[in-house]
Amino acid sequence: MLEQKYENPMALRSKNALSETLLKLMLYKPFKDITVSDITSRAGLSRQTFYTNFQRREDILVYLLHGLFRRYLTKLTASAPEPEELLIDYFLFWGDSRDFLTLLFRQEMGYLYQDCNRSFFVEDTQILDPLFQCEPWQLPYIKASVAGVTYELMYMWLTQGQGLTVDTLGTVTRNLLGGRMFAK
Repeated sequence: MLEQKYENPMALRSKNALSETLLKLMLYKPFKDITVSDITSRAGLSRQTFYTNFQRREDILVYLLHGLFRRYLTKLTASAPEPEELLIDYFLFWGDSRDFLTLLFRQEMGYLYQDCNRSFFVEDTQILDPLFQCEPWQLPYIKASVAGVTYELMYMWLTQGQGLTVDTLGTVTRNLLGGRMFAK
């Protein structure tokens, strides 16, 4: 998912134009009612250009999510956060894309973000493995837990936020993962 290949500049321009157009359309029209023809005609591109770059409309949103996850991984690699900071950095980064994610959730397309988030934490990012101090057999379970918790909290934050700050959200996440929110 996160591997960045060389991309033809014309293909990149086409993908960006199609992406921008789809997002604009989603602001006032349900995703399920948006057609490939709607996207291509408003973007000034042909259907052939669409199908050269994407197989289905959802692929545009996945393309945008992959780009964001690549940027997040670059940020992680550059900052090498401590485990305590990882979750706050996660919510800070995605908080900057809250309009896009909120649009996905409102259009019932949050599962695309959920799939990319799971793939990021569980499959794609061995760079995070040293942050988790555990036995090797525990690592897949911990990474799956982080993927699930981050997705569900992001969903709640963006759809029913109730004014939570990023710091508070990070604290809630750390407490959940550390078992500090359960009665003894």
